[in-house]
Amino acid sequence: MRANAPLVTPTKWVAPRRPSRIERTAYHEAGHAVAAYLRRLRFTNISIVPYRGTLGRCEFSEAPVIVDLNAHSIERARRRIETLIIVSLAGGVAECLLTGRHNWRGARADLHDATHYASFVTGSDDELGAYVRWLWEHTRMLLNAPPCWLAVRQLAVVLVEDRRVGERRAREIITEALKRGAPKPKRKARTHR
Repeated sequence: MRANAPLVTPTKWVAPRRPSRIERTAYHEAGHAVAAYLRRLRFTNISIVPYRGTLGRCEFSEAPVIVDLNAHSIERARRRIETLIIVSLAGGVAECLLTGRHNWRGARADLHDATHYASFVTGSDDELGAYVRWLWEHTRMLLNAPPCWLAVRQLAVVLVEDRRVGERRAREIITEALKRGAPKPKRKARTHR
């Protein structure tokens, strides 16, 4: 060892802090709201105040269970159903991205809703399972994109502080985060003639 080499002391390993239940709930509800925003599904407010057996909720301005499969366009109905499934799964996905673990128990009602919606457009249990798994992965990739994850994080922070956020404020938070998190366009190099 060199005489004048700095002495390095080993650092103590510190386990990462586990998010509190309130933080997990805030990320869960923020995930629903960001997915709804991205898929153009209107919501009225988001809350992490416990109510009727839930720890939080994202309330929608329209009844999401009404899907007209006899509409002029079956493809439009399918896109609508995919939106409902993605928004249903987004809470559990956001919570999983935060903690690294699935909270199947906490997302039970959301998973029930997702499989219910998927049953309208699938023909068998195997197809239904594959469809929901594919949309789970799609939702994970969507929320894991840096601008979207920033929007989830910013909204969750406000939810932890305020416990409730209305649609207008939530949209402002999401819009601002998406703008800040978006990659900047590369400037073209000037060519000298």
